[in-house]
Formats: sequence, C-alpha cells, structure tokens
Amino acid sequence: MSVIQISEETAYQYAGRIPPELLNDLEREYFKGLAVKNDDTEASEAVIIWTLLRVDDENTPTEAEILWFRADDEPAGEELFAAFEQDIKEEQVESVSFELETLTAVEKNVLKKTGFKVAEAESRDICVTIGDMAALSFNKKDKKPPEYIMSLSDITTSQFKTGIMTSIFYGRYGIADDLPFLPMTRYDPDISSCVITDDTVNGFLLIHKTLTGEFIVELLFATEPDANINLLNMMRFSTNAAAELCEAEDKVILRRHNTASEALVHKLFPDRKGDLIMKGEKRYGN
Repeated sequence: MSVIQISEETAYQYAGRIPPELLNDLEREYFKGLAVKNDDTEASEAVIIWTLLRVDDENTPTEAEILWFRADDEPAGEELFAAFEQDIKEEQVESVSFELETLTAVEKNVLKKTGFKVAEAESRDICVTIGDMAALSFNKKDKKPPEYIMSLSDITTSQFKTGIMTSIFYGRYGIADDLPFLPMTRYDPDISSCVITDDTVNGFLLIHKTLTGEFIVELLFATEPDANINLLNMMRFSTNAAAELCEAEDKVILRRHNTASEALVHKLFPDRKGDLIMKGEKRYGN
C-alpha cells in the first residue's frame, strides 16, 4: 500500500469516493487530502479530507477537522491515519475533531484504535427549507428592508474585499477559517446580501450554494451601530429574495458554530433538532 496526497490536480481520480463539494474544497486554503492506494490494483482503499482551523490566530492553538473519512479495511485505515497524524504534527495541530454522517464498523475501529473518542450526537447543522424561512415572523411582506440593504450583485469586487477585511478585523470569519481567501463568486449573488453605508460594506449575509443544491449560510455579520437591526434586515432581504428565486422545498443549512449562532438558530427554530451524526475528538501535545 502507498499513501498519496490528494491535490487539486489529482482530485478527479477520487470522484467515486469523495463528494464533489469536498473535492472542490481541495482548491481552498487549509484543505488537505490523503489516500491509501493498493499497489497491485491501483484502487484507493482509504481516503481522508480535513481542514486546518485557527491557523492565523496567534492566541488560539491550531486545530483540524476531519470532513470525510472512508476505509475499506483496518490496515488501510491505520496506515492512512499514521500519515495524517504525521502531517498534522508538522502543522503543530493540538486537537482534531469530526462530525461525520455515518461510519462503518471498520471506520469506527480505526478511529478508536487511533485514540479518538467516538459517539453518536446531534449535528451542529440544522436543516430547514426556504419555505420555513419565509414563514418566520420577521418576513412580513408589508415591511421591506431599507435601501442600504443590497444584494451581492449590487456591489463591486473591491467593496466585497473591503467588507471581508472589516469582518476579519472584528474577528468574524463565520464558518470559514479561510474567509480572506474565498472569492466573491463563491456566494449566491442574488440571495446573499450586505449593508452599504457611504459606499462601504459594513455587514454581510453570505450564502453558498453547494453542488447538491443546498444553501448554507457561511457568514452573518454587521458592525455597530444598529448591528442587530441590520442583521435582521439582511435576513429579511435574503429570505425574500430566496422565496422569489428558489423553490420553497430547497434546503437551507444553518450551522451552530458558536454561541451567538446557536442562540440565533434556537430563537428562529426553537423546536428544530439536528440529525444524529458520529462525533469525535482527539487532543495532542501537552
């Protein structure tokens, strides 16, 4: 068996084993992949995709999150994890976590042998529909967002970049640690929205449409004063735009990635739960 790095150039070779969205993510900063190949058949017997977190935060240890893991047998999985752990050691990663939809018995055994605590838990992601969002009380049809709330299609690339740097200045990365490197084209131009004051972006609601057609909210941010009002106005703008342009059954992913987002999602959908997933963590270093 041989361990091979999955690069942006070689990702197509793993189209049958890794979801297309994750294969595309290998183009992004901090995203990596490895595979174990059978030397006789050339087939991949185990694959892993992960991303580094908190790389640029001097006050927080670097972390990693496993986004995809598949193994046909335990020897291949164990060899894969030996290479993975060598890689993250070089990156000075202090902890690794994962939320994976499913794990086979083989994959669970590999993770446990490698030192991960594995348990079933509720997903951090809440899945709703555009119809669900449109039915929320803040989307009253007779109350339109103010004119300074605009779609992403109404601003320039330069304004977008300046707005992103403002968000980063305030420590707001949303769910993407590589936010500074992501292009404006990643986000739906008509459904994503922003706050414009004096030709400057002072707030974003950035929505990415996945290759499977789901919408995921990646950043919700606004500066003071009136941050809460502008957050509400962007939500109203984006929801109304989605209701006009999309199907009511289209799925929207709301990720509870921190305390503020968890509180907001609970306020919007107090009775909604995340799906059951497999969750795990392992700490390294001191």
